[in-house]
Amino acid sequence: MPGAPGPFEQVYADHVVGIYRFIFARVGNRPDAEDLTAQVFIRAVEHLDTAREPRQITAWLYRVAQNAIADHWRAFYRLPLVGMEQVAPGWEPADGDGRPALPPDDSSLARVHALLGRLPDRYRRVLELRFLQRMSVAETATAMGITSGNAKVLQYRALRRAALLEEGRHG
Repeated sequence: MPGAPGPFEQVYADHVVGIYRFIFARVGNRPDAEDLTAQVFIRAVEHLDTAREPRQITAWLYRVAQNAIADHWRAFYRLPLVGMEQVAPGWEPADGDGRPALPPDDSSLARVHALLGRLPDRYRRVLELRFLQRMSVAETATAMGITSGNAKVLQYRALRRAALLEEGRHG
């Protein structure tokens, strides 16, 4: 039938609003959420197998969105990649090119530490565990003695507060 959407167009139509909302809730502003949503679907055009089951497609899209969000926050705060001795076994570099990351300059590290220092203790701790130590949500929850659901909520609130603090610094 002419004009009927193709498989990718259908995946996009079914998921774009949910992915955007998921990202927006974690970055806290419209321009970044729109950019990251676009990145997710660009990656989907390049790599998604639309013949997979709908559940698998949904899970894959949300995993790509989570990775895009993590990359966004690392780039935004210019966080260093941690050394291998600080990473859980089985971790591999995201880009896989084998090149070492450039160390951050002193001013970006000072900025990160200053921002973290302005957050409540639990917010600072969850961000340190998730993004500096690169722990999973489950590992973070265990380290903090809370449930995984609570760790997710705490991370969301911490990122939101950090974004608002940073926005106020530049606003």
